[in-house]
Amino acid sequence: MELEQDSSLTLPLFLFDETLSERDLSTPDLSLSVLLDDDLLTQLCQNPASDSSIAITIADYIIEAHNPAFADLTSEAHHAQLTLTHGPLLSAVLDTQSEQTFVSPQMDMMPTFDLGDEDE
Repeated sequence: MELEQDSSLTLPLFLFDETLSERDLSTPDLSLSVLLDDDLLTQLCQNPASDSSIAITIADYIIEAHNPAFADLTSEAHHAQLTLTHGPLLSAVLDTQSEQTFVSPQMDMMPTFDLGDEDE
């Protein structure tokens, strides 16, 4: 996964329950989209030690329901965070007001930067 400033990062979310390991990754329950501004991208450019992780709380994000059973969740209160683990690997967690938790699979990521070299 490549991360670029001012682009949108979208991660699939799956209900965290006993069926999680059996789920088809191509059919998420929800998706979480966040704009990669300078501050968030700076936080994502870390690579924690192999025995630690970094939690990044995000306040400005969009939730989209792909499974009709969870359509109402988009309008109720929720809280999201991104988690970085050694690799770096990126994942997301969404906790809802109705006490449901959704998680994304861990994804390899590599930030990229536009250094303006194409103008030369």
